[in-house]
Amino acid sequence: MKIYRIIVKEILKNVRDYKGNSMMVLFPIVLITILGVSFSGLFSGTIEFDDAKVLYKVEVEENKAFVDAFESFSSMLEEETGIVFEKTEDFEGSKARVEAKAYSALVHISENPLQISIYKNEGAGLDTTLLENSIASFIKSYDGIMTIAENNPAALGMQRLQEYEGNVQVRSLDKKRQVGSMDYYAVTMLTLILFYASLTGFWAIRGEVEQNTAPRILCAPVSSFELLTGKVIGSIFVSFVQGLVVLLFSKLVLKTYWGEDLLSVGLLILSYAIMTTSLGVALAFLIKSSEAASGVLNAIIPIFVFLGGGYMPLSAMGSVISTISVISPVKWINSALFGVIFDGSYSDMFVSLLVNLGLAALFITISALFSRRRDRAYA
Repeated sequence: MKIYRIIVKEILKNVRDYKGNSMMVLFPIVLITILGVSFSGLFSGTIEFDDAKVLYKVEVEENKAFVDAFESFSSMLEEETGIVFEKTEDFEGSKARVEAKAYSALVHISENPLQISIYKNEGAGLDTTLLENSIASFIKSYDGIMTIAENNPAALGMQRLQEYEGNVQVRSLDKKRQVGSMDYYAVTMLTLILFYASLTGFWAIRGEVEQNTAPRILCAPVSSFELLTGKVIGSIFVSFVQGLVVLLFSKLVLKTYWGEDLLSVGLLILSYAIMTTSLGVALAFLIKSSEAASGVLNAIIPIFVFLGGGYMPLSAMGSVISTISVISPVKWINSALFGVIFDGSYSDMFVSLLVNLGLAALFITISALFSRRRDRAYA
């Protein structure tokens, strides 16, 4: 009963903080809108691929023109973006290498009817999304040129091939939707603001000192376990609800895509909110100075968000950043959310849950050890 009252008290205290709530909800919404519009070109196939390798197999005998056009296109793409195309004759073996993640994708060109199929590994990221965009653009351009050449060759020089978009249907074997700029920043700005929810956990503890209510806590007939549990659960609830508000607003108003498995998305967001809130609580016990603790959080959050691809896709930042990004929990939550939402892949989801809950357990353990000395915790 005591824990319940502490939880309710913590929730009501945060709800009454209109300024803080507005910042936690409106700030990511504004960022999603601004960044989604400003960087829409970043998701149009112009990003350079970093060490991405793609196999392609040609099984076409009649339409040599199409094959020549594709190989010219692949050479141009390799020059401009750094993507490496390797021709193969072993179809099944190539699929196995893609599944083993040795290659990003396998492009299969076949005929009767003439078509391009793309096989991707389960954990493929934004590089394969951009590959799909580029190949889709090539198909539309080729189809437009051939249509004009057959019906009105004289008009080839003055036609804009973009007008022919929609004449070709492009199907991805395992992707439900391509990642747009608004979709991308809806995910990354949500995880960004939820990292700042660590401040909610921090002030749940240190706020008692700032508001001069710590002496009453020291005299209250409440155990350290009850007090810590109530404050942590109340702060997690507030942070989780704030995250859901951002998600729902972006989905319903900004029309961003959050996939079909919202339960798994919600579970990931909850685990992440638990981790970030627990981090703030632990810092409140470890660092007495509010200014110093806030400075630490404000210093590490942008770094971890950057390493997690919060501001720009990791595929656009080079192999060095991609390698060291594994130290950031933001990288794992972003990868997990993109995998669930756009690829229906759950491999990174379990890694992210393990990272979030493992770190949360560590932070809570630290907090529990220090909370036993309540005179120090609330000094």
